[in-house]
Amino acid sequence: MGLETVIEDVLARGRSEAEEIRRATAAERERILQDARAEGAKLLAQRDQQAKGAAERARIQALARAELESKKIVLSAQKELLDQVYAAVLDKLARLAESEGLVQSLLRAHEEEWRNGKVYCNARDADRVRLIVGKNFGSTIDCVGGVVIDSADGSRRIDLRFETILADVWRDSIKEVAEVLWPPQ
Repeated sequence: MGLETVIEDVLARGRSEAEEIRRATAAERERILQDARAEGAKLLAQRDQQAKGAAERARIQALARAELESKKIVLSAQKELLDQVYAAVLDKLARLAESEGLVQSLLRAHEEEWRNGKVYCNARDADRVRLIVGKNFGSTIDCVGGVVIDSADGSRRIDLRFETILADVWRDSIKEVAEVLWPPQ
């Protein structure tokens, strides 16, 4: 065997080993790429799921905000309407007071209290009240109607102004008023 044969043999083994290393490297590279692709697909699926969850939460929050805002608008409109009803009732009460003699009825019902005290009323009713209570008339006050009676010693005050009476009745019956205007469904 000559040197050339030995060299050829070494070179052939070297080529064979190099080819084996290349194949092993290519297989390892392919395995690494497949693992990376699988990991990438897994991460992509996770991110997609997270994004869908975040989008759903954002949608639910936006709906909740919109629903809350619409309820605020409805409640505001209902309050405005209730305020208008309240003002209309107070106005009607003031107009009825003149024709129905409500102030006189209040004075008759509380005669015991004003006999030794002072009576106050609005300017429109002052002449009528003076005729009934005489020297017990105090002065005029700013109100829609009704009277205020102070005891002689100033220790007690009875507020029978229409505003006060309506506010008490309104507070006690606002729920019923609202149910008449907006029946429960």
